[in-house]
Amino acid sequence: MRLTLRTLLAYRDGVLDPKEAALLEEKIKESSTAQQISQRIETGMRNRKIAPIPVDAREFGFEANLVAEFLDDTIPMETLPDMERKCLENNTLLIEIGSCHQILSRAISVPASIPASLRQRILELPSKPVAYSTGLGSALEKDGKIRRIDSPSSAYSMDGGEHVALESATAAPKTLRKTRADLRASGIELSDGLGRQVPEYLIGNDRGWLKRAAVAACLLIALVVAGAIAIGPLDRVRILLGKPDGMDIAKGPSVPKQTKTESIRSGDEVAEPKDRRSAAPISESSSAPPMPSADNSKAAESSLGDKDKSGVKNESVTKPSIEPSSIPARKPNRMQWLPDSKPSSDSIVLAKVNNAADGTSNWKRLMAGEYVQAGERVVVPPAQRTEIRIEPGIRWLCAGESDLELLPSGTDSARVGLKAGRALLFSTPDAKSIEVDCNGILVSIRFDTDDACCGLEVQNVMLPCSDEMLQAGKFDIKPIVRLIGVQGEIAFSYQGPNEVAGQGSLNVGQYVVWKQGILSEKQELVEELWWLRTSAERPIDQLASADLQSELATIESTSLDSELFELTKHRRGETAALAVRTRMMLGQYDQIFSPDGILNRKGLQSHWPSILAQIPQSLARQENRTQLVEAIRADAPNRANTILSLLIPKSQEQLSAGADKILVDALSSSALDERIMAINQLSAITTKNLGYQPDKTSVDAVQQWRKMLDKNEIRYSESKIFNMEPNR
Repeated sequence: MRLTLRTLLAYRDGVLDPKEAALLEEKIKESSTAQQISQRIETGMRNRKIAPIPVDAREFGFEANLVAEFLDDTIPMETLPDMERKCLENNTLLIEIGSCHQILSRAISVPASIPASLRQRILELPSKPVAYSTGLGSALEKDGKIRRIDSPSSAYSMDGGEHVALESATAAPKTLRKTRADLRASGIELSDGLGRQVPEYLIGNDRGWLKRAAVAACLLIALVVAGAIAIGPLDRVRILLGKPDGMDIAKGPSVPKQTKTESIRSGDEVAEPKDRRSAAPISESSSAPPMPSADNSKAAESSLGDKDKSGVKNESVTKPSIEPSSIPARKPNRMQWLPDSKPSSDSIVLAKVNNAADGTSNWKRLMAGEYVQAGERVVVPPAQRTEIRIEPGIRWLCAGESDLELLPSGTDSARVGLKAGRALLFSTPDAKSIEVDCNGILVSIRFDTDDACCGLEVQNVMLPCSDEMLQAGKFDIKPIVRLIGVQGEIAFSYQGPNEVAGQGSLNVGQYVVWKQGILSEKQELVEELWWLRTSAERPIDQLASADLQSELATIESTSLDSELFELTKHRRGETAALAVRTRMMLGQYDQIFSPDGILNRKGLQSHWPSILAQIPQSLARQENRTQLVEAIRADAPNRANTILSLLIPKSQEQLSAGADKILVDALSSSALDERIMAINQLSAITTKNLGYQPDKTSVDAVQQWRKMLDKNEIRYSESKIFNMEPNR
């Protein structure tokens, strides 16, 4: 019998015949390589810190179906050596396969027992999967049928809709023991010559203890040398070891006597604290003042107005007042970036922090675990998905681009300003309420249970404005706020503009919308919202997000803007688009309408709609609107008014007054960005495109639009008169 990885696993888990096991045991004793690999499996399976392989992995060797074929011994003969080589090279894959093989082997002697109630519930499930899938652990119930939000990602089907009996599926095979004829002959021989196929540094060897000892010795020598350098010459060592003036080594440091002027009252003795560390100032990061030592407590009792030995209360010493800065804040005033997974810790989180020294503020990349104080901003770029903890304990999951600010709160609930973005809010045992200021609409959310969750979306739209306001560069932005029940039950109340207020509650799958500050009726979700399960609308955006993360991983905060500026010219269009959208959230608009801006670069037509849709989201702050107008006038001074006219949406009255002709004429403009904005508005008004492509010659399409212009058909429909719907 050949000693391969499969036979080694079979021997370890006891599924070989006794004769085969004895033969293989002799080979393992003779092979130091096989012993090393067996030790790697044993050590790795005890290490709980090793991350599991993703279920949807597609790389060769990690794909679930290929692993199952390897364990079931049905893998193609020509693929088996490559699969074993991959396992030997990758420690995580080797441990994963060893664990799976062990579990399957133990299932022989421990058959699964399914209760009758569970069997009946499984039989009553729908015969076909539902097209809803997220990892939020919730279910929607409608018309007597359960529509899962977190249905399994793997599809399955049952022929004819009939239920399949479970007896055959749950019955364990009588044995998994392998005979000589059952074992595959191919595979890599686990001998000392394995290094010719797999590098030795990947599989280890029996001289590992010697290498570890050598490394430890080198580290020890380095520490000794570093210590000697830090201490300095031998004279300094003698001084350090010698007896300083005024110190008796046997008795310890001498305490100078207190003079009368230093005492609080003549004749009163003030106790000297034995532990001077208790008098150290409290750091700002501490959550509570340090506890006094026992000696300090006694000293305080003897000096701060307590009774003396004679029983007479000493009132000559007044109790010092506690400085306000030493009292820990009881109200929530911080939020912390606290990612709970590797993808979320790889995300980019930017913070605008205040500099107390000169009163300025600057952008920096936030590190995991860092805090953001009240009055400071946090921006999460597009396609990122990460968690933020808001004191006293609300978990805020940013689902894509988000602009939020921690606001001072006068209650025990945290208050956050969400200018734009999408988020999932989770309650915790420490916090079950939060207040969110959504651009003038204050929504107070209360969770009924510890595991309740809701979704919150704030999307901004630009409102039509007059020509006078347009010339002055002033326009209005209004939010559309949507609150969604995701898990458990939530209650909410709100305070809108013009003293409009109200309250309500939501169950799983229900949502409400605020438009112009007015609350809509409670509605049911018809289909799953894409951002509940992912922050990237397209798979290609995830690759671009990885580019953005790798480029910004090691840069200094001072070079953040310059690095983002360089990324706007990235060869991959998706990465350039994400960089432009990120800079817009930071108030930078100089790479949009410039001659080399993203709206003037051909080949990026798939990103133009997302760029135009992102502009209103970044304009929720008044200072950003001013910066946008200034950037347009700086990049295109002769076209600034035209660009603003095409960027701001038109009302029905403006279309009737001639704005429709301006839009159609812009389809023939020599500037690409003007053609893009014109067709974007026309499509939003009429829901048509007529085959027009702004980056190509579209003479026929322009003629079709002119015919609609002549017939006065470029108008909003009666049901779609500008109703503040975002262009998405």
